[in-house]
Amino acid sequence: MSDPGRHSAVVAASARLERAMSAADSKFLEMLRSWLCARPQILLLIRYSNAAGNKDFEFFSSFEALSNRIRQLPPSTSIIAFRQPQLPLRGIVTESFVASCVSHIPDGSEFLVLETTRPAHGEKPSFHWTAGESHTELREALAESRDIPVAVGLYPPWLMDTDDVISAVVPDEHGIVRVGVY
Repeated sequence: MSDPGRHSAVVAASARLERAMSAADSKFLEMLRSWLCARPQILLLIRYSNAAGNKDFEFFSSFEALSNRIRQLPPSTSIIAFRQPQLPLRGIVTESFVASCVSHIPDGSEFLVLETTRPAHGEKPSFHWTAGESHTELREALAESRDIPVAVGLYPPWLMDTDDVISAVVPDEHGIVRVGVY
């Protein structure tokens, strides 16, 4: 039997891609700039095309850093930006931090754990992240990041553009947006 919720999510994500905005579009960039003027930080979900579902999550607190990152991304990369603060539980992973996370995230809710320090030189430049749906998975994900600064919270609601979520696709060198396979 198919999952109707998953089907709805796939339909919503497909509809978003059919009307994909260019990540170079001034409307998209000005929206990100205005969000950063109003907030100290925004989160991006970066989904790479033809990369077996590979994605990254990154926080930005300056428009310059964010626009530089967008320019570094390959064509057809999907970018989803979140205006509202995401992953509100912040700290270094200790036993008390794990207990706090478990008490704030309901068991069975999809969560995201994102390390907030950039990897060492020579390693993959993206931040390590883990997602799951149970307290057991949450404890395991946090154990992998012991003594490391992380941001934790419910998995960001990314499937549809809203007043607080905006998406775009990185255009090719000719400015053409080609929606990829994610």
